[in-house]
Amino acid sequence: MDDMSDASRSLRKKQFEASHKERTASLLASMIRDFDKMISDLDEQIATEEDRTRIKDTAHPAYSTFAKAAAKRRQNLTISAAQMKSLLEVAKRELDEAAMQSRNLESMQSSQPPLPAPASSMPDTISAAR
Repeated sequence: MDDMSDASRSLRKKQFEASHKERTASLLASMIRDFDKMISDLDEQIATEEDRTRIKDTAHPAYSTFAKAAAKRRQNLTISAAQMKSLLEVAKRELDEAAMQSRNLESMQSSQPPLPAPASSMPDTISAAR
């Protein structure tokens, strides 16, 4: 029975790991979508500000400080989004690996023959057969 409980514990552990990695991947994907939306919003704000001031040249001395700040924020978000995408790729690979290990453990468990009855029930079975 100890082997079976160890196998069950191992399977549950792998299932938990896979579930955790799935949540992590989902969270990263959500963060990337949020960053992309913020980047798009900043693009619009910068374009609106440049249209309002009629100055699109970032080197111009009268270029909007708001547009400069928004551009810097957009740049930082773009870098963060790229880092999140890299982390997401790693998380997806880890999720695939954990899911495969979990499936392998499940198939090993289901293909194992039933464990023999505990030794304490053997004499009852023998005496009943007589």
